[in-house]
Amino acid sequence: MGNPIIRCAKESDSAFLAWAMLESMLPGPGRGIFDLALQDTGTRPLEFHEALLRSGANNWGQLDSFLIVEAEAALPVAAMGAFDGGMADLRPLTAEGFKTVSDYLGWSNETGRAFWRKYVSFFGLFGSAPQLFQPADYVIEYVAVAPDHRRNGYYTQLLDAHVSHARELGRSTLGGTAVYGNDAVYKAYERYGFREHSRFGPEYYRNTYPGMARMIFDL
Repeated sequence: MGNPIIRCAKESDSAFLAWAMLESMLPGPGRGIFDLALQDTGTRPLEFHEALLRSGANNWGQLDSFLIVEAEAALPVAAMGAFDGGMADLRPLTAEGFKTVSDYLGWSNETGRAFWRKYVSFFGLFGSAPQLFQPADYVIEYVAVAPDHRRNGYYTQLLDAHVSHARELGRSTLGGTAVYGNDAVYKAYERYGFREHSRFGPEYYRNTYPGMARMIFDL
């Protein structure tokens, strides 16, 4: 195996990033954050995540905000995204983004309305719910390593790269989220030097989601 490199994602990585997005959501709740809203649309979660990226509708990280670990045969094996914690609407999909991805997927008005009703019942109408608050101005999101490439230090290498990028942008804090039940991520953040900032239990999600801890790292 050659030495891995870390690079910015490109459009040809979209399918891998869609997998990474969904994979990062599964520990704890056992499903993706869009899965329930997608149930009656005929669109599979992986297809939806890829559409979010290709259409530019992903509010928790555009394509060029993802960093990729590329290993042998120039294939991506790990990914980590990021977004601005100071956005006015901190939902993963804004109303404007919903229109963009709905058009990209060719959804009918009926299909779009069915998705949006379920989506806002979980994330709210305006993106200002307390559980969406981010204490950091540079937020890590959607982190996953391909199963055959785990335990190679790629998680830490990607964090290092994002720390460098955040500092270049003049940011002061790096944020991350550990969903209840995902002890591996919580411990990984702690080992790196993150501290717990706040917690939002299942009651914030009408007991339909396990809850989470917001983690923060001073730059």
